Amino acid sequence: MTLALYGGSFNPPHKGHVALARKALETLRPDKLIWMPSGDPPHKAMPPNTPSPAHRLEMSRLAVEGLPHTEVSDFELSGGAKYTYDTVVMLRERYNPGKVWLLMGSDMWETFDSWHKADALRELCEPYVFPRNIVPASSTEARMAMNGETLPPKVWEYIRREGLYGPAKP
Repeated sequence: MTLALYGGSFNPPHKGHVALARKALETLRPDKLIWMPSGDPPHKAMPPNTPSPAHRLEMSRLAVEGLPHTEVSDFELSGGAKYTYDTVVMLRERYNPGKVWLLMGSDMWETFDSWHKADALRELCEPYVFPRNIVPASSTEARMAMNGETLPPKVWEYIRREGLYGPAKP
């Protein structure tokens, strides 16, 4: 069995995230792609008005709906690992895969050596780095625009229905 892990804050999950997942499915052909929203990423603070973990999990489910061999995990949102190393250890214990790819954009790769247990993480999985131009939007841009152009339609509908990313509350 082969796994591809795609983690991130997905705040919100945008079309660029989905494009990267699709590209990984086409290129690597993993048996399973695990999309994993992070709870409290150690490398960056979550911005004001960040939706609850439950909302980010549901938006993630909506974003990947219909992608083959893809599942959304709440492991890092439900008190699981804070560091990618711990997440990969859990995945190896749970699935006993022959190979694990760690999917990331080139912006994350630039900081990889500073990650928690980076050398040990390299022994557990193989980073698979996508050039930033595959990802035509960032979550920051999606939050700023908040017009649905950069978001999968079902994610945009959910954001509007739930009133997410509105003005800061006092």
